[in-house]
Amino acid sequence: MRTIQFAQQVSSSYEQFLLPDFPRRHFTQETFYGVLDRLLISSAGAFITRQVGESFEKRPIRLISVGSGRINVLIWSQMHGDEPTATMAIADILNYILTVQSTEAVQQLLSSLTLHFLPMLNPDGTARVQRRTAQHIDMNRDALALVTPEARVLKSVRDELIPQFGFNLHDQELSTVETSKELTAIALLVPAFDAEKSDNEIRIRAKHLAAVLAATMQQFIPENIARYDDTFEPRAFGDNMQKWGTSTLLVESGHNLHDPEKETVRKLNVIGILSSLYAIATGEYLESDIDRYQLLPFNGKKAYDVIVRDVKIDYGEGRTARVDIGLSYQVDTHSEATPKLVDIGDLGTYIGLKEINGTEKKISHSLLMMNQSFEWEKHFSL
Repeated sequence: MRTIQFAQQVSSSYEQFLLPDFPRRHFTQETFYGVLDRLLISSAGAFITRQVGESFEKRPIRLISVGSGRINVLIWSQMHGDEPTATMAIADILNYILTVQSTEAVQQLLSSLTLHFLPMLNPDGTARVQRRTAQHIDMNRDALALVTPEARVLKSVRDELIPQFGFNLHDQELSTVETSKELTAIALLVPAFDAEKSDNEIRIRAKHLAAVLAATMQQFIPENIARYDDTFEPRAFGDNMQKWGTSTLLVESGHNLHDPEKETVRKLNVIGILSSLYAIATGEYLESDIDRYQLLPFNGKKAYDVIVRDVKIDYGEGRTARVDIGLSYQVDTHSEATPKLVDIGDLGTYIGLKEINGTEKKISHSLLMMNQSFEWEKHFSL
């Protein structure tokens, strides 16, 4: 399969085009646009950018286009302001195109496709490191009402370009592959366009694309790729993009142990998206087995941000219990400064991004309030 060989080439050369400008995964629009402007200058006109709108707080939203092919592809990221992994990956992808633009593979990409990137769609949320817009609205539930200017930008760009393919890029909550203790690094979703999860030509095309990305990821993370729940959400952009005629694939960036800045998942995004684009350009995606996507295990919930193992809870009057404590920094899928205590008991089937040995550490039950903030570092050391 030529796409797999292409993916391996991208992986092996990744350090050559990895941009060093994002040492931390949360960064400002000014930082990102500074990187983008540098790439635009270096492209000598190959990259075309224009402002297509602005956020509620008047921050610009820019579209970057490259290629001359008849197939339009729209790639957007950071509808949720605190989901920056794919935005970094988009910068790397643009740098890849710039770095190896004379190669046969990139020439085929750019002659077959016209790529349109709409990164950091929610710059106001990005500035606050929050999911929602400055209006406190989840723009990914605003595809119909179009109350937010950010949603109106995405809809107007879609209507102008009428892309055949769309990549909707997100970060997802901490998840496992079904009931295993394997963390989900990448999850895929081909959104439904109706409550019955019907298939038509548009959605089947998206499933072929998902199968390509699944097969690619299985070369690198065979135990850490999953499928996101595809229950129809009538207000969401992915579901409506599918309904409007754009074959749409959601790529959800998950987690890896010992990788708080998500550098590994960022690289996987670059490999997966570029390989999927290559498969579209060559037409090879139509040869993919849809079951490679449809048989992926679903995301599971067998992980917490922190697990303190084997803690002795003191209930007074000589009564104690040895338990595990589960803590989550992610509430409504996204990070908070202080984690909440979300589970107490036998967590032997769970995995923690951090696991602390609490043996012989005694703590009063009065300090443990379920679903309340808990400053665990005051009581347990790494």
